Amino acid sequence: MKPIGILADSGQPTADVSRILRSVLIDARLITADDGSEVLQGTWPDVGPVEVRKGTVPMSPDWDVQLNDHAGELLDAYSWERLIYVTDLPLSAWEKPVVTQRAAGQKAVLISLPALGAFGVRRRLRREITGLVERDEQVSGVLRSGPDPAEGEDSADAPDVETHVLEHPGLTLRMVLGMVRSNEPGRLLPVLSSSLAAMTATGGFGIFYGSIWKLAEELTFWRLLLISVFATVAFTAWLIVHNRLWQRKNTQESRWRENVDNLATIGTIGMTAVILHTTVWLVMVLSSVVVIPRAYLEGELERDVGIITYLSIAWLSASLGAMAGALGSNFDRDVEIRSATYNLREHERRAQSWAGD
Repeated sequence: MKPIGILADSGQPTADVSRILRSVLIDARLITADDGSEVLQGTWPDVGPVEVRKGTVPMSPDWDVQLNDHAGELLDAYSWERLIYVTDLPLSAWEKPVVTQRAAGQKAVLISLPALGAFGVRRRLRREITGLVERDEQVSGVLRSGPDPAEGEDSADAPDVETHVLEHPGLTLRMVLGMVRSNEPGRLLPVLSSSLAAMTATGGFGIFYGSIWKLAEELTFWRLLLISVFATVAFTAWLIVHNRLWQRKNTQESRWRENVDNLATIGTIGMTAVILHTTVWLVMVLSSVVVIPRAYLEGELERDVGIITYLSIAWLSASLGAMAGALGSNFDRDVEIRSATYNLREHERRAQSWAGD
């Protein structure tokens, strides 16, 4: 009996699929194939053998996954009965997120991970995989057949392609959150080393200046929060503009998709900025406690101080550092920032539009 094959993009898709399958398969084991790649094998209860491999399916010039063209050769190459391809490439049709798409005339189905959102993703993915493995049925979304009208007469989709899309009020938000999750904002941190250095150095000056101490003590919680938000937004906007991450008009099949792409960029960079800001704040808290003696601080402020005072000084210093972080980002290579901002498939897709910049 031929196994059912699950092919997953590297990164988040492979991690999600492997975790799900390890909890479902009987006698799940990791082996090394003849080509040197790792393969997760096991038996799906009441179904039969299942294999999980890490791999990808090429994209067409209009950024569609060419599952129709490559499904047959993948099935033959790995001797699979059916193919389930899990990708972190965000797909859309009819201005809606694509959850699954069945290749025309092939025993192959694609699952687009970003359409599953950012919360409860593995639960939703497990339900999709279970439906496809056990019943060969797509579970979520509403069925749409044929090519997307927005792609015009040049669409490469066959008329009998079966596409399941999301149709509910929060579909745009779920797609954006799913794209941010797939992009893994933390991946950008090592690339922004110059920004982090500038933020820490500038914030450190605030720890040594009495005027910053007095200002931090006088500011209310809400004003400190407003300063942090302003600094984070400024840092986010600078990174997006300076590195040309904003999706221009007429680069996608619809204005809706361009807006989704830009919202995902804002979310990814914004999350990175928040992580950086929080990291610098923690460093400033530790620095303020180590550098500023409590008795000296009380003498300067002419009042009793506690941990809240140290936290406020660190907060204001970190916010000042965040503003300087934008300047530090000038020393980080834009190519590396672009590649680290998006997952591999999304970077591959966007790189085609950047090539024309």
